[in-house]
Amino acid sequence: MKSIKCILFVLVSAVLLLASSCATSGKDGKESEVRAPLGVWTFENPDNDTGGWYLANAEFYQYKGQAKLSRDDKTFKKGMLRLDVDFTGHKDIEWAEIKIANDFPKSINMKNMSRFAFDFYYNPSFSKTGTFKPKIWSNNGSKFINETGVDIQGDEDMGNGFLKAHVEIFITPGNGFIPDMRLSIAGCSTDYKGPVFFDNIKWVEK
Repeated sequence: MKSIKCILFVLVSAVLLLASSCATSGKDGKESEVRAPLGVWTFENPDNDTGGWYLANAEFYQYKGQAKLSRDDKTFKKGMLRLDVDFTGHKDIEWAEIKIANDFPKSINMKNMSRFAFDFYYNPSFSKTGTFKPKIWSNNGSKFINETGVDIQGDEDMGNGFLKAHVEIFITPGNGFIPDMRLSIAGCSTDYKGPVFFDNIKWVEK
């Protein structure tokens, strides 16, 4: 009887050990990692910092102010991408463009992509005139992208002076891959000075 109990104990222990191993390993037995889907940036994980986004300073167009890109977890009590801008003295310039860039860990297949979307937050009290327009650009892969969106208009009051706008920039679907991209925020005859924020940045399929 004791030998039977011993055998059962060994079998149960082996099953539990196998289940634990499967829960922490991938199909090839290597430990799996939790990563954001390719082409999606939500900034929920503080360890991801800016999600690979950085200032493309050398590619600014007619923008002469200071700019700083960082992660912000305090303003909206959640992780967001923060861009501090200073368009002071730009109100007579119809298009002053700041670019942020991202080099993907793996090229994105654009075959079924129809648009690029993100949530944009700005404070209208930080300017007296002008608007923002978004633009996306990529020219290093097998698909060329150069699209501009309409004026950004916030329609959701966040309760702290900021307005939220959901932005979508449509592209012409087609075959090809892109290894990186630029996201531009152009100040159009504006004197905005202060931070703007991005969240839920993503490529969207048809």
